[in-house]
Amino acid sequence: MTRARISTVATVLAVLWLGLVLASAATAQVRVEEKVNIAVTGEITAIDAAAKTLTVKSTNDEGVAYVVDGAATIMKGGQKAALGDLQKGWSVAMNGHDDGTQKLVTFIKVVKAPAY
Repeated sequence: MTRARISTVATVLAVLWLGLVLASAATAQVRVEEKVNIAVTGEITAIDAAAKTLTVKSTNDEGVAYVVDGAATIMKGGQKAALGDLQKGWSVAMNGHDDGTQKLVTFIKVVKAPAY
């Protein structure tokens, strides 16, 4: 190979490499605001299965309303349950996130259900 040809190949490779670097920078992901995780344990004080809301009183507050995600997992005694199965007075542990406009629950576990 001649020096001129080696120089041309090196220039082409350098241009291709620079193009790849610029292209990857242009397609970088935009940073999305992260959701704040929540973990709550407390007593159910109100349930609205139609509106998919649950109010829970914990040791830190007098009761906070949470929106239950339609795909939320609800467990009672090792079995899946529905939001309508939950009752006032039951103790629950919940996980979810707060996006700034609502507190969305994605997991509920009945910790203690009084016998009636």
